[in-house]
Amino acid sequence: GAKSNWWSPGDNGPCGPDSEMFYDVSGTHIDGLTKEGFLVADEKQEVIEIWNDVFMEYEKKDGKVIGKLATKNVDTGSGLERVTCVVQGKRSVYDTDLFIPLIEKISELSTKDDQHAKRIVAEHIRSSSFLITDGVAPSNTDQGYILRRLIRRAVRYADQLGMPEQSLKAVIEIIITKYGTAYPSVLEKKDTILREISQEEEKFRKTLVHGIKEFEKLRGSSVNGRDAFTLFSTYGFPIEMTQELAKEKGMMVDLEAFALEMDKHQELSRTSSAGKFKGGLANMNEKTTMLHTVTHLMLAALRKYLGVEVHQAGSNITEERTRFDFIYPKKVERETLNKVEMYVNEAISKNCDVMIEIMKKEDAMSAGVEGSFWEKYPDKVTVYTVKCSDGTVYSQELCGGPHVANTGNIKGSFKIIKEEASSAGIRRIKGILEPQS
Repeated sequence: GAKSNWWSPGDNGPCGPDSEMFYDVSGTHIDGLTKEGFLVADEKQEVIEIWNDVFMEYEKKDGKVIGKLATKNVDTGSGLERVTCVVQGKRSVYDTDLFIPLIEKISELSTKDDQHAKRIVAEHIRSSSFLITDGVAPSNTDQGYILRRLIRRAVRYADQLGMPEQSLKAVIEIIITKYGTAYPSVLEKKDTILREISQEEEKFRKTLVHGIKEFEKLRGSSVNGRDAFTLFSTYGFPIEMTQELAKEKGMMVDLEAFALEMDKHQELSRTSSAGKFKGGLANMNEKTTMLHTVTHLMLAALRKYLGVEVHQAGSNITEERTRFDFIYPKKVERETLNKVEMYVNEAISKNCDVMIEIMKKEDAMSAGVEGSFWEKYPDKVTVYTVKCSDGTVYSQELCGGPHVANTGNIKGSFKIIKEEASSAGIRRIKGILEPQS
């Protein structure tokens, strides 16, 4: 029925019935099962879903099917790991050669035998390695928060297994060796993966023991919002980890009260930063707008000279200076900063046009437009492009503006006056426009 065999992307878009294909991995040649018998076999992992077809023939708008699509299609998807499971005659993906080397290494490093914990460590560290390869860094927001949750959950279960501190590196080495041929970028980012996971583990371990002790002090059948927020803000426990700990003790977590505590904290942060406009601009006058465009050019230069894993982490732009935070793990050498200055000033001197375009989000992503937190943007996005008459594109980035119409309108020469650490994995640059002599 529509509840279990119907797929749609949400309230709007193409949709239709779907079929799920299962493979008998029990070796007993199950056939002619009743619905009840099939559900039992599924529970016992005697059958495994390996394929799914969605018959896209209807259109949905505002949550309701409004008619049939002019062009119908079949959207088919297969779980590659599950196909591997079938081909290798296993009942679980964790029993295939994709995971066995990882679990064997974890077992070698463990003093306790907990298969569930070993699987969590293996899966989470593998996922974290690929997220870092794609340029994500641990943080408290968006993709970075997902990564932080994965690493910290893996660290907690590694502790339960009795694995030594920093022994996750040995697991990462196997992941890189195993996947490096099929995914060369994993091999290329080896040092980054090892560094990010090691730093996040080290950071979390400073508060993990104390946080667990604080949690053990809690009494009653529920963790209140204030205690959950203290575990989050003081001890670095993602709310999902607190929920997991609570479940182990038969307790609930007051998520609504936690959300209220979080809102209060965010409102306090906003109040302390009063005066900022959208995009980190203190105001929208001529000088601030010039520095806003300069900041776009600077990010493009940083990505050119440091690598495409560099992304914006925050900004604050006033009439006097730009302060820009970006994802990068170490100090940027003065030689590189000089190149960044030259890149920006070259774009200014060439009188490049700054063009604005409304694009479909998927088109902007495909075109390589720079942007962070894509999931927050609507289906149509605003893209600012700095392009010169010779065809050179100096910057192309998602933004809400405002910007100068032409880089020739920028008065002054860009100069980086400071580069420093903002927080773990985040660097900060302060830059100004010096008057031209």
